[in-house]
Amino acid sequence: MTLSKSNYMLFLRHPAWLWLKKFEKYRLPPIDENTQAMFDAGHEFEGYAEKLYPDAARLGFSNHEYQSLPQRTKIALDKGASTIFQGRFEIAGITCIVDILHRVKGNTFDLIEIKSNTKVKPEHKYDLAFQTIVLEKSRIKIRNITIIHVNNEYVRNGNIEPEKLTVKDDVTAAVRALVDITKEQINKAFAVLSQKTMPDLSPRYVNQIGVSNTRWFEE
Repeated sequence: MTLSKSNYMLFLRHPAWLWLKKFEKYRLPPIDENTQAMFDAGHEFEGYAEKLYPDAARLGFSNHEYQSLPQRTKIALDKGASTIFQGRFEIAGITCIVDILHRVKGNTFDLIEIKSNTKVKPEHKYDLAFQTIVLEKSRIKIRNITIIHVNNEYVRNGNIEPEKLTVKDDVTAAVRALVDITKEQINKAFAVLSQKTMPDLSPRYVNQIGVSNTRWFEE
């Protein structure tokens, strides 16, 4: 069974959420209008952030293209793409889709995540630690790890200026510090997925390692 980044983040919030998402998704509440509006705003911001890399190759996917995305990602990189959006990597049962992968030189890249928040949050670093593991197992060398988020001091005057709307925060050291614990948690997540019954729902298992605001409905 494959463990995606979004499902791993569910596991960090509570192991039972991962199990329910995989085996009894119908028991989870639907996305409400406020949450959908937040998703829509995030997608809009993502579009502005991507304008910082005008020469990037956009991969992306619709439901029927998801399975082919790792192969299309490999092809784009092998052809020398300097930057890719929405590439997918899968290896050793773990998979993730990266927002931006920017080539530094040869097989060395910068990993860049886009978040529509106004600051870096703890869960963003755990998210990127998972991505880093997937990428490095896939023999992609990662130099710097960066989060692009909203500049809350930006004042629009005419057309939106992506360079001023966005802020880049280097989180390389913080993410690297989480790699070992992330590997341990990945193993625990697979143990949950091997269970035939749902894990204990007790609140004492909520957010055990300090991850917050991780949504069960993320894809």
